[in-house]
Amino acid sequence: MTNDAAYDALIIGNGALGLALGFRLAQRGQRVSIVGPSGRRFSASQAAGAMNGTFGEVTRDLLASAHGRQKLEMDIAATDLWEGWCEEIRDAAGEPQASLRRKDGTTIILNGGGTDAVDTENFVAIREALSEYERSYQMLEGHEVPWVTAQGGNRPFQGVHIPDEHSINTPVYLPTLEKAFRSVGGLMIDGLVQKIGSPRSSETGWVELADGRKFYAHNIVLAAGALSHDLLASSLPEIAPYVPPVTSGYGASVLLSHGAVPAPPSVIRTPNRAFACGLHAVPRKEGIYVGATNKLQEKPQLFAHVPDLHALLERAMRQMHAGFGTSGVLAVNVGNRPVPVDGFPLIGALPDTRLWMLTGTYRDGFHQSPYLADKMAEAILDGVQDPLLEAFAPVRSPIQSGRRDDIIAAAVDHALAVGFEAEWRVSVRWPTRIAELLATKYRHAVEDLHDTITPPPDVLVCMSDNDWLRRKLRGYYDVYSRKRGFSDIRPQIDVA
Repeated sequence: MTNDAAYDALIIGNGALGLALGFRLAQRGQRVSIVGPSGRRFSASQAAGAMNGTFGEVTRDLLASAHGRQKLEMDIAATDLWEGWCEEIRDAAGEPQASLRRKDGTTIILNGGGTDAVDTENFVAIREALSEYERSYQMLEGHEVPWVTAQGGNRPFQGVHIPDEHSINTPVYLPTLEKAFRSVGGLMIDGLVQKIGSPRSSETGWVELADGRKFYAHNIVLAAGALSHDLLASSLPEIAPYVPPVTSGYGASVLLSHGAVPAPPSVIRTPNRAFACGLHAVPRKEGIYVGATNKLQEKPQLFAHVPDLHALLERAMRQMHAGFGTSGVLAVNVGNRPVPVDGFPLIGALPDTRLWMLTGTYRDGFHQSPYLADKMAEAILDGVQDPLLEAFAPVRSPIQSGRRDDIIAAAVDHALAVGFEAEWRVSVRWPTRIAELLATKYRHAVEDLHDTITPPPDVLVCMSDNDWLRRKLRGYYDVYSRKRGFSDIRPQIDVA
């Protein structure tokens, strides 16, 4: 393809976000191509439980942060779009009967597998947010929670059912969305992008694939998930240092056969805990989806780690349904969530270019995809920048989602929650002592990193044991400490 035959937009990444934006741009008459490996082997979307998690994702720390509340408002806006979005996708794909979404609601359980410092406080935060935003919910006593047959002390104490928080049937949804994109003139290119030539001013940009093919476009969107920052750094080294590095939130999940287990009547999940999205079971046509682990890694992972699968299956049997002992493993899913080092998404254009970023959404990308597709299309085609997204511009000062002492305390709480969920056997004196040791370790690690900036709890814990993440953070923070190149911007200490 030559410059004369350039696309209007070329999207790097064929997950839920890239496909949604491609569909919306092509609908508006743009010549759009989406580039990515057809198997989506590094994608988070392919492996997602795809819960429409809005209030189910609420935590005490989210509500305490101004940026966290912005993220919640984006989730709420997305919730209100999904019904119409699914109808649009089905109509465009010519699949009016396609089962894209299960509308069963979500039941969140507070059970004995967690801790007061994490599970109870997050459960209360969920209930408070539902009331504050005037959303429908029903409180349940432990014995009223349906389906769950937990063992011993893992039984649920309370539950909250959210009737409007559903789940997406990913095995049907992604192919249907791809078909809808093709039906409005979009083109899929199977390949792995190796380098980007950024479009500037009136110039046309380009992408080069690993096999040598080259494609041109007036706008290029980087929606390659956990691979996005590495691709940016290799292509635009003068800009990349000012963008928060993106790590891979590797996660494993399984699809189980029913065995002696009936299908859950809705999504059943715990609050977010132990640096992850909690334990959850999602009804699927083929069986029951159970997820999910979360571990920050330097590079995206292709295979599930044995200890993670062992822990996930054991917790599913203990906390969700003892009958899973009769189930078979139909599939093991591996996904790589894009996790910026400050914990917030990267959305918008890079300075003086028409290279856009749509990534860093961590666990929210699938759910927010209809909303972000609309807003990004408006920004690209109409020059309209939604105020809700301005704080998440890719080139920005580091966002700190609370005071240093509070972040360290949250890191300790979640680290201890990992042990309690694994039913560790320690003397009653040891959790307090372990907490003191961890707090000292994390404080020393972050004080050695930077005088004032503190990364979010999950990044802090990973950084304290990993040189590769420490180097990424130090390089990013040093750019802003020296105030080179871009405007004089200071770290945002973000407390709502």
